[in-house]
Amino acid sequence: MRRRERLQSHERVLERHRIGEGHAVHSRPGPIVPVMLRPTEIPRPDSGATTTSDGSGGVFPGTASRMRNGRVTARSTPRSAANGRHRHERTDGSMARFLFLTWDGGGTTVPVVALGRALRERGHDVTAMGHTVQAPRFADDGLPFIAYPRASGFTVTASPANLLALMRNRDAASDVRERLRTTPVDLVVGDPLLVSTLCAVQDAGARYVLLESTFDSLLRVRLRGSAPLLRLAALPVRRALDGAAATIVASVAELDSRAGADAIHIGPVTTATAAHADEPTLLLSLSTFGFPALIGTWQRVLDAVAPLPVRAIATTGPALDPAELAVPANVEVRRWADHAAVMPNVSAAVTHGGHGTTIAALAHGLPVLVLPLDDQSDQPGIGHIVERAGVGLSRSRRSSPARIRESIERLLHDGALRQRAVALGARIRATGGAAAGADALIDAAARP
Repeated sequence: MRRRERLQSHERVLERHRIGEGHAVHSRPGPIVPVMLRPTEIPRPDSGATTTSDGSGGVFPGTASRMRNGRVTARSTPRSAANGRHRHERTDGSMARFLFLTWDGGGTTVPVVALGRALRERGHDVTAMGHTVQAPRFADDGLPFIAYPRASGFTVTASPANLLALMRNRDAASDVRERLRTTPVDLVVGDPLLVSTLCAVQDAGARYVLLESTFDSLLRVRLRGSAPLLRLAALPVRRALDGAAATIVASVAELDSRAGADAIHIGPVTTATAAHADEPTLLLSLSTFGFPALIGTWQRVLDAVAPLPVRAIATTGPALDPAELAVPANVEVRRWADHAAVMPNVSAAVTHGGHGTTIAALAHGLPVLVLPLDDQSDQPGIGHIVERAGVGLSRSRRSSPARIRESIERLLHDGALRQRAVALGARIRATGGAAAGADALIDAAARP
């Protein structure tokens, strides 16, 4: 009974503190991250509570990295090395061995695939480890993939209790610890949410870096701020975050002004070109996850677009049957579309503020209208970032069709806003992307 009460308490807390969405229209729900917690909301586990795999839950002083002359430098030595454990020393100086730890969180897979392919193209050995449902995606991209032997069937949902289970998944931690025992690597690359698994990497004496698929200020920084309270829930967040040799962010530094000083922004890892539409054309792409507000928001967007002299492409994804919507004649509905193929031919984008879709649109030089579907996620934060940069607008998902229409018209006709979006797109396309990410990973793997 007491364990059930603790779980229900954690679930109520995390229900209010969610972050993240997928990158593409066919992706699964994104991550959920606790943000601003009050001490009374997370009870301290009693003596019978289950702890994380590392068993200590203590704060790890470990390494944190910074950029110095374009290179990653460590500020201190990992505790595992100080204790006499050493990472695998490769015998071939031209090749390193990488293990990516991932989970079925939609957009989290995108940078893993991009960086993994970039490393393999340079001759390095790359393996990804994740949930069974992810196997087809990695097979399609030709990347070696192994499912967690014990945690392979873990199903990711939008439930806060499910997020908590993901963060302290002891089975996944055991799987990774055993994998590193039998197959040492030069560098592990992990998602910041895999707290217990990252602690298991430390226990194995392996070096690791963090890989973020959204703005650092909206993920790691928020996690760090909640660390003292999550520690009461047996989640040693600071140990997991501070033990990383580097933090690589698949996003844009100039938009992430509140990122940690040690964050290495590589830019988006997807392909982008400057958009040139032959006629006024909109891309409408909301969440692929079935948020309660999804259908109503979609209908208001479609009603807003209906009287406009524009063409629109709406990508609904698997969470919504287009038959549930009243679609105007000037809107073409697709269940799935490759954004890299569509965005070069549109004039503006309307999205829910998922990082992947938003940053891809900005990389194409497109102004963006953000309609956040989840007020407790990173979506409102991304909307504020877009608006603060002067390259788009953020509006409530409850906005009337008239209000949405007015915002879309501004995106199409505000010359100064459009020029800022074009200029930002050019700067984003000049970032290193996957190649820069591969450089940072190789550099981290080569350090003693």
